[in-house]
Amino acid sequence: MEQGWKEVGFQIREIEFTTHCHATEDCLKVKTALLNALPVEIRNNMRVEEEDLEGFYGNRIKVMKMKVVEESVNVFKYILDNLSRTDRSLLMASLDLRFDRRSNRFFLRLDKQALYSGRMVLNDSDDVVKVVVYFKGFKDVGILKTMLT
Repeated sequence: MEQGWKEVGFQIREIEFTTHCHATEDCLKVKTALLNALPVEIRNNMRVEEEDLEGFYGNRIKVMKMKVVEESVNVFKYILDNLSRTDRSLLMASLDLRFDRRSNRFFLRLDKQALYSGRMVLNDSDDVVKVVVYFKGFKDVGILKTMLT
């Protein structure tokens, strides 16, 4: 399928995943949720960067990030394939809000609790894994719509 995406001009430079582990959370579980956004075969090879921050009230916050470059098309396909039909329809309906044509970036948020349980669910609240897909020379949203159907 990756070859088919490239044939229609669908190339991804990288995908960036970001989430936060708050003082009340188990950071190992949060890291598991983050890695569950990836296909099983590449999870063990991923490096998760962690940065310790302090919240407004002195609370501990750990920012966790990872970038996928080599397998980016496969990872994006994995995410789309594991979303429910309803979530894919929601992505289609909100495509203009999620895709920045100037920077060729596509934004979505995945529910952190659902990811920990092994499910891929869209969620636009705060307790999420933020996903930013950086496309290469991509301007035709119609191609992205085709991939979502």
